[in-house]
Amino acid sequence: DGLFVTDYFTCTPRKLSPFRSFASIELFHFHIPEDTVIAVWNLITFKEQGGTFGDQCPDRSITVYFCSGAPSIINPLHVHFPRDTSVPGSFTLTLTWTLPNRTTGVFNVTSPLPGDWFLAAHLPKDEGKISVKGLYEECQYLFQPQLIVQRLVNIAVLYPGYVTEQSMAPHNRSCLYKVFVPSYTSRVLVEVLRCRGAEGCPLWLRVRAKAPPLHNSTALDCREHAPCQLALDLPFWQHWYYVLLEKHPGVPGPVSFQVTVQLTVRVVWGDMDCSRPSLARPPFLPSSASMNMPH
Repeated sequence: DGLFVTDYFTCTPRKLSPFRSFASIELFHFHIPEDTVIAVWNLITFKEQGGTFGDQCPDRSITVYFCSGAPSIINPLHVHFPRDTSVPGSFTLTLTWTLPNRTTGVFNVTSPLPGDWFLAAHLPKDEGKISVKGLYEECQYLFQPQLIVQRLVNIAVLYPGYVTEQSMAPHNRSCLYKVFVPSYTSRVLVEVLRCRGAEGCPLWLRVRAKAPPLHNSTALDCREHAPCQLALDLPFWQHWYYVLLEKHPGVPGPVSFQVTVQLTVRVVWGDMDCSRPSLARPPFLPSSASMNMPH
């Protein structure tokens, strides 16, 4: 059973503009902590006109883009990119109005990647109508995103070369671990040993870099594989890898097992390039290297 902590982040409201170019986009920056299991963005939009609520302002849809690591590459005008252009994926959401002067939206991301996340927002492109300024108060559309994250604390750490024993109680469905992968690691091997349950080894083994695994993460059904081991070649360096052992639905009783991780580290001496399994120090040495944690 894990302990969850909730964090809350908000940005000040900003006036949105119709899309003309990338300069007319409002960009918001958030930072998602490590070990986050769910991130929820509350998207608040309201109208103003002449310093009061803009009940008489027309409803204009708001387009919001979400992207991890860098601002989204957006294409509101549906132009064609040059051939062989690689465009990173992003999430897009369109907000419509539910009240005369206010609307809200919610966007959830399960097990999001930690680090920088960017939101971009804009109004639709102007229809080209000509209006004379000063005849009426301008309608303003203000946008304020808020972020709520729920992160899991005290996730069990796996140490390379050591065996961790676990008994999963009948009411528990999964166990989550993490292991830190240092520089020059060329292979990560996760293995489930001595697995005993009501139906052999009724577990799914899932592994993912940087964030807890999802349903489509690299996975192995331990009922169909003996030994149950998952190998990842050329892993990301200086990142946590998360290991999830998940019980098959409807399996009665407890499940006991052992889990271990082996890292293959690439060592370079002069012109020689050799790979060897990593050797963990005895657990009583409290250095950062022996504890498999970043400096």
